[in-house]
Amino acid sequence: MKQKWTAIFLVLVILFTLAVPAAAEGQAEEIPESTAQSSAGLGFSMTAYAALLIELNTGATLYAFNANEQHYPASLTKIMTCMLALENGNLEDILTVSSTALEGLDEAGSTAGLVEGEQMSLLNMLYCVMVSSANEACNVVAEYVSGSIEAFVDLMNQRAQELGCTGTHFANPHGLHDENHYTTAYDLSLIVRQALQYEEFRTICNTASYTLPATNMHEARTMNTTNELLSVNSTNYYSKAEGVKTGFTSPARRCLISTADNGNLHLLAIILGADTVYNEDLGTWFPQNFPECINLFEYGFQNYTIATVLNTLYPLAEIPVNQSAGSQTVALAPAKELRTLVPSDYNEDDLQMDIQLIGDSVDAPVAAGDVLGTVTVSFQGQVLGTSDLTAITAVSRSEITHQVEETKVYVQDNWWKWLLGVLIAILVLIVICLILLQVYRRRERKRKVAARRRALEQRRRQQEREQNWLRDNMEE
Repeated sequence: MKQKWTAIFLVLVILFTLAVPAAAEGQAEEIPESTAQSSAGLGFSMTAYAALLIELNTGATLYAFNANEQHYPASLTKIMTCMLALENGNLEDILTVSSTALEGLDEAGSTAGLVEGEQMSLLNMLYCVMVSSANEACNVVAEYVSGSIEAFVDLMNQRAQELGCTGTHFANPHGLHDENHYTTAYDLSLIVRQALQYEEFRTICNTASYTLPATNMHEARTMNTTNELLSVNSTNYYSKAEGVKTGFTSPARRCLISTADNGNLHLLAIILGADTVYNEDLGTWFPQNFPECINLFEYGFQNYTIATVLNTLYPLAEIPVNQSAGSQTVALAPAKELRTLVPSDYNEDDLQMDIQLIGDSVDAPVAAGDVLGTVTVSFQGQVLGTSDLTAITAVSRSEITHQVEETKVYVQDNWWKWLLGVLIAILVLIVICLILLQVYRRRERKRKVAARRRALEQRRRQQEREQNWLRDNMEE
């Protein structure tokens, strides 16, 4: 009887083991209790311990939950490992699998089946790391980059600090559980955004299936991604998804980082610690990191859009132009186009434009492109951006008007000089008049004296003539 119950128990254990999905990237799975979190405003519930949704074009955070709380990242660690290999290695270099690279790994963990002495290029090794999530491949990469796994872990932590990660500490290059191996959703966003700067990383992490060329130890073999968002045959396939990485250990639970693009928004979603839920109808366990990530993406796409709030072809103001030879005003438009994130149901009439001009008017000439003010655009009290306002056309100057205005301005600015000049001119005129008066009086005196002399001379001559006539008559 005892043996019968033992046999029944063993059968039940075997059936339960077959029902529970194998741990894809870490240790043997233990199904945790549900820890569904409040997701107010999302329209759906989440089981994740932490979640983060970022729009990559603008850097705006659309949703955050426990984003700065520390959590085990599991195989999300491999994003840092791959990035460091791209930053410090040569993709054509040939790597050899060492015995130490195969040590200390969980037998239930994900693997590419690499064996000691096997050789392949760094590029193919990175496909093992990111597509099949091979733990041993991470150790091979670590030894290639830094000479030892310990030295590579130091490099991981140094690079994390350089990227601004404040809640992260790595203890290994693959993410198998370690109490001292943790990070945050926010720190992971810093790491993955840096990794996405590399074209090779984007290509590798967005690969759904990859055929590994034959090596010195194996025939060619095909690896399929652990990311169900990329697998067209999966119920979790999401056509907008691009990469990036899954992760799982029993303590870390279900983790996922992915991006998605709908032609307008480019979203980054991070899920840490999601549940694995049992479906009684299907008799199957379903990881919740994939549907919860899809829900986050759909929330972002449905509720937000990137719109043009400042257009270089659309004038926002005009300013009077002084001394113009033509138009008396010039229209001003933003110097740069501003596209930014706004709610999908926003009304452009609700945009607030704070326009600051350099003055009440400007003097001609004005060249097209001259900066004549600034505009700051806001929506519901939040500043979206600022741009210079520039003249959209040139305005020439009227030289006649310019000279008149210059003279007028000069007189206005130098009135005291003109007043002093007039006073000096009056004084000079008075002095000249006094001098002329003196000259005139002197001439008059001379003229009168000369006239008296002439009169006296004429009288004398008359008297002489009379005397001569008397003398002549007396002699006769």
